[in-house]
Amino acid sequence: MRTYQLTPTVTVFASTGDVPMLGALPVNAFLIKDEEPVLIDTGWTPEREEFLSALFSQIDPKAIRWLWLTHADRDHTGSVTDVLEEAPDARVVATFVTLGLMGAGTQPIPPERAYLVRSGTRIPVGSRELIALRPPLFDNPGTVGFFDPKSRVLFTSDFFGGIMPSQDAALSENVADVPEDDVTAGQLLWGSVDAPWAHSIDESKFAAALDEVRRFDPEVALSTHLPPIRGDVERHLKTIAQLPGSTPTQTPDQAELEAALAQIAHGA
Repeated sequence: MRTYQLTPTVTVFASTGDVPMLGALPVNAFLIKDEEPVLIDTGWTPEREEFLSALFSQIDPKAIRWLWLTHADRDHTGSVTDVLEEAPDARVVATFVTLGLMGAGTQPIPPERAYLVRSGTRIPVGSRELIALRPPLFDNPGTVGFFDPKSRVLFTSDFFGGIMPSQDAALSENVADVPEDDVTAGQLLWGSVDAPWAHSIDESKFAAALDEVRRFDPEVALSTHLPPIRGDVERHLKTIAQLPGSTPTQTPDQAELEAALAQIAHGA
């Protein structure tokens, strides 16, 4: 895991995981340090202790006022229970669906600590007003990101995500440092695998959803599964716009898995 300061107020907790036969997937969480600190997601389960150590090195958990939970998948909720115990004054921003899904698992969110939102909800956070939005691509119906007009940073959950060609690329502090062809291929691959329904969507409706993102005119776009986009967000919107008309990805089946395992064993 790498921890670095992206902007004067935004800290990135960057990790990565191998996706067998496909590449390396960034797994990021974020912290806004301002009058009312906001933690965005809590890392993924395999690195729970490492995430907590990194987080607490950056901020006294008792100072955290908001935990924005973009959705209930395990790569976003790895340390939810620990954070809520250590940050007693933090409210959990989530959708109604996320609250329900978390309640059905082992990390329920106390309802009295929840702050429910839907796309378009505006939350006053100190001198900021965060605008909730459902991104155009998602793999969980409870997904919600947000735009921070004060910093012009857009937090998109899984949207803009991309499989990267290497661990080093996945941990980059700027996606522009990764070869453009690799980023484009990785984003289309991820979009096809993570949101396969996008291949069936009406392209005009999808374009309208992308235009909703454009209206925010973000200077920085942050995804859980991509190195930070620092400027030229439009290029990445144009990449994602290709997804409905692209060829659906066929993920590996058992025969391919066995072949890959045999190759690994032969190499060892």
